[in-house]
Amino acid sequence: MKRRRRKLKPYKVSRGTLEEQKLREDKKTETQRALLIILPILMLAVLAVGIFFGYKSYRQSVEEEKKILSESAATEAEPADPMLLTVVSPAYPLEESYVPPLTDFGNVRVSPVMTEDLEKMLAAAEKAGYPLTLNEGYISFKEQKERYDSAVEKYRIGSKATLVKAESEVKRSIPREGESEQQTGLVIRLDDDVKGKFENSGAYKWLQRNAADYGFILRYPSSENVGGIGFSPNLYRYVGRENAYRMRAYNMTFDEYTAYMSFQ
Repeated sequence: MKRRRRKLKPYKVSRGTLEEQKLREDKKTETQRALLIILPILMLAVLAVGIFFGYKSYRQSVEEEKKILSESAATEAEPADPMLLTVVSPAYPLEESYVPPLTDFGNVRVSPVMTEDLEKMLAAAEKAGYPLTLNEGYISFKEQKERYDSAVEKYRIGSKATLVKAESEVKRSIPREGESEQQTGLVIRLDDDVKGKFENSGAYKWLQRNAADYGFILRYPSSENVGGIGFSPNLYRYVGRENAYRMRAYNMTFDEYTAYMSFQ
């Protein structure tokens, strides 16, 4: 006996269901179209904001540099001393006969081109709570020779080293005669009354932040400097405000900056 096949009733979709589905699809399409329009606009807006602030920052840096240079030109009444960017080292020694123009600053002799800025810097440091003592300035060829020979002899006797070994060690902190930048009158030795290493003092940190504002730079900032002189936190060289600002902006040492300037 054959079993009758049951007839399936066709599924009927109501008109309301079709309209709702079409409405959802239309909304989805409209949303996608809106996103296609809005997203590029948002991206352009973000890009425009970035360009605006980037340009604003650039203009600000340009204006600051112009201000620095104009202030530097206005405050430096003295003509630029050619020795300001002269490197003195074993490769570039000074003659025994070289004696720069000098003036007395307290009990120390220094180049007259720095005295106004030096006075301002010492006053500003004291006002900030870091009184500094100016211990040394110009040292003559003869005085440097006496200092160097005495240090070598003391090291040789104390450590029982050879003369070559003693000279090799001493030259890292005391140059030979003619090889010291203190002979230019542009290098000074600063100290404070705080016990301990000067590089750990608040005065040293203040100088690192502010010395360039008065035309000074730390002459030997690392353990290995051109000329073989080791890190010397007390020795500052006057280079003028414009050069000091540029060295700080370029993050260059004196030796790097003078080499860079020689190609300009």
